[in-house]
Amino acid sequence: MEDKNNIHALAYFNLLKTGSWIEEKVKKALRAFNLTHAQLNALYILHENHPQPVAVNELKEKILVSNPDVTRLVDRLVKKAYVLRETCPENRRKIDISLTDHGRKMFLEAHQSAKESIGSYFENQITEDEAKELRRILHKIGD
Repeated sequence: MEDKNNIHALAYFNLLKTGSWIEEKVKKALRAFNLTHAQLNALYILHENHPQPVAVNELKEKILVSNPDVTRLVDRLVKKAYVLRETCPENRRKIDISLTDHGRKMFLEAHQSAKESIGSYFENQITEDEAKELRRILHKIGD
């Protein structure tokens, strides 16, 4: 039986356990693509905005990793030829990041592999309404 005084702590530890489980599954799936979860997250953001570039500052706001790591993360993606880093023609102080065709293809393959690594876990465990409620609660915690 759950202790009502301890329910927040139990929820916290359940969240950590689930997050760790997902992270490990995705990490294993991305190994074949030589990508980290953070790199996949950056590619996802760029893919969502494709063909429009994303400013580095905007990427820093949306990405799930700490800001100091974004520069190195982008450097690695440039080196792999997944993204282009260019100075914005309208504002020379702004740096734009865009997905290359190779990066887009790699993202789609890696993203599919990551989704398959978790399988239909969420679809099999919770209803659509529960998924919406979970998102609402997680946004409440994260904002």
